[in-house]
Amino acid sequence: MRGRTPRSAHLTFPARWPARKAVRHARDRIRSITGRSRLLVPVEQIVDELNLFLRGWAGYFRYGNSALLLGQIRNYALRRLALWLSKRGNRRRAWGWGMVQVLRSSNHLGLISLDGIVVPPRPMRAWKAERRR
Repeated sequence: MRGRTPRSAHLTFPARWPARKAVRHARDRIRSITGRSRLLVPVEQIVDELNLFLRGWAGYFRYGNSALLLGQIRNYALRRLALWLSKRGNRRRAWGWGMVQVLRSSNHLGLISLDGIVVPPRPMRAWKAERRR
């Protein structure tokens, strides 16, 4: 993939990001974690399961140009958590109420942030760190 800025237009970078199928699988997994059948599960356990999944998914796709998709998946998890909270609080049409609960908490109820974990590829260098034995 060629660089997009005038400063990097002459350089080529490896083009790597999650496939549509992987993004669809991530959304399905988040949907199953925050499903309505799990309304009796404590909030902390739901957030822990979301964090475990997001941390693993982001660790696998952190190399390359996947910052945009990682942000979209994290925002989707936030929205699903807000929807789950509103259903749990028996507020059927109050999706905004759940979103306010998530956003007003100091750390988004403990949901991890995926900002800044992407390792961008560099031209003429190894894009993945060599493992020492």
